[in-house]
Amino acid sequence: GGEGGGGGWGLWNMVESVGKTITSTLGYEEMDVVDPNGGEGTENANGTAGWKDETDLDRRGMNEETKSFWSKLSQMIGMDITSMLSVPIFFMEPTSVLQKMAEIMEYTEMLDRGAKASEEAERMAWAAAFAVSVYASVERTWKPFNPILGETFTLKLGKEGEESGGEYLAEQVSHHPPIGAAHAETPLWSYDIVSCPKSKFLGNSLEVYPVGRTRIKYKTTGEELSLVPPTCKAYNLVIGRLWVDTFGDMVIENITSKWKTTLEFVPCGYFGAGRYTVKGNVFDAEGKPQLYIDGKWNDNLGYVPCDESGAPISGAARTEMWKASSKPEGDAYGMTKYVHTDLNAWKGGPLLKSDSRLRPDRAALEMEESAEAQTQKHVLEEMQRAEKKKRTEDGDEWQPRWFELNNGMELRPHEYSIEDCPAWTFKKYPEASELVEVGEKYHETAGKIYSPWQYPEIHDQQ
Repeated sequence: GGEGGGGGWGLWNMVESVGKTITSTLGYEEMDVVDPNGGEGTENANGTAGWKDETDLDRRGMNEETKSFWSKLSQMIGMDITSMLSVPIFFMEPTSVLQKMAEIMEYTEMLDRGAKASEEAERMAWAAAFAVSVYASVERTWKPFNPILGETFTLKLGKEGEESGGEYLAEQVSHHPPIGAAHAETPLWSYDIVSCPKSKFLGNSLEVYPVGRTRIKYKTTGEELSLVPPTCKAYNLVIGRLWVDTFGDMVIENITSKWKTTLEFVPCGYFGAGRYTVKGNVFDAEGKPQLYIDGKWNDNLGYVPCDESGAPISGAARTEMWKASSKPEGDAYGMTKYVHTDLNAWKGGPLLKSDSRLRPDRAALEMEESAEAQTQKHVLEEMQRAEKKKRTEDGDEWQPRWFELNNGMELRPHEYSIEDCPAWTFKKYPEASELVEVGEKYHETAGKIYSPWQYPEIHDQQ
C-alpha cells in the first residue's frame, strides 16, 4: 500500500504512475505525459478533441492478457485503487513514499522566515510559500516504493550548528489503508503530518483526494497553523495522452489568531490556459484581505499589498518568497539535487535499521541494478506477507514505535475526521541505543541492515 505521498505531497507520482501502469498494460506505453502548453496532438489542454482519430480503444486487437486486465479495470470504476496496483520496477524511482513526503523539507527556510516575521500577514504568507514549494518537485512521473509497515525515514534539517537545525522523522503506521506520519522540529517551528490519500478511478481519469492532516507551529509566537492541500486528477488514463493537473483551494488556517490564507490552484483550461497558476489572499480574523499572493506552483511564489477587494495594488513592489531550485540536467528520473544529497545520501553515523535508504530494492535501483531491485522488491513483499500471517496467527497487533493514536485530538472545522484520517501524533525521537552505525557507502550492505520487522527472527532464514 501507500501509493501516494503526504496528504497532497507526492500525489502526482501516484496518479501518473497508475496511469502509466494502465496505459502500458493496455498497449499504449508510448503515451507520454502531455504538456498542455505544447499544443501537439490535441486541440485543447485536456485532450478531449480529436482523440478518436488515433487512440480509440479497439478491443478486437487485444491479446488475452490485456483483455483480462481491461476486464479487471472495468470492475474498478468508482473504487479507491490507492493500493490495488502493484507497479513493476521499470516504473519506479529509487525513493520511498516516506522520502517523497520529506521533499517539502528542501525549503525549510520559508518557515524560518515566517517564524521570525513580525507581521501576522507575513507569517501566514511564508507558511504558504513553504506549502506550495513542494509541488515543484512532484512532477516526476516515476513512482516511489510503497513503504513497508514500520519503515521509517530520518532527515537532519539545516546545517550543523545553525539556529534552524533540527530533525525530521517519518514512519509508516498502517499498511491497509496506507498511512504515513511525520514530525519535524527545529528551535523555531514544528511540523506534523498524517497522510492517508484516497483515490477514485473514473474509467479514463483518476481523482486523488489528499486526505490528511498537516499542522505547523511557530515556536516564536505560539501560533498553530492547519493546512489542507488541493486535489489532483489524472486525465486520459486509457484513451488519449496522459496528463495530470492540480486544482482547487489550498487552505491554511491560523488556529490561534483565526487568520486564514486561501490559495486557488487554477485548473488547466483550453490551450494550457492557467497552467501552474496559483493565486489568493491572506485574510485577517475579520475576513479582510491583507496580502495578495501569486505565482506558479512549479517555479515561484510572492506577495504584494492588496486593496479591500483583495486585488494587488498597482505598482506595489512584489516580495518573492520562494524560487524553485533548478533541476539537474541529464538525471534519469528528473530528481532534484536535494533528493540525491539529502534524501538518498547518508553522511555516516547512527541511523534506525528501518530507514528507507536501507531498503535493498531501493538501494539496488539507485545503483542501476534493476534486476536485483526487482528481486529484492519481491523478497520484501513476501517478508511483509509472512509478518502479517504471523501477526494474525498470534493475535498480535502492530504498534508503531514513534507515533501514537490520540483520539481525543481537537479537530478544526476544515480538517478531515478521525474516521477519514486517524489522529496519529508524534511520540518521541529514538534513543541512541536504538540506532545502528551506518556508513556513507551503505548500498552494498543495506539488505543486511534493513529491518522494519515486528518479528525479525522469522526472516533469518530468508
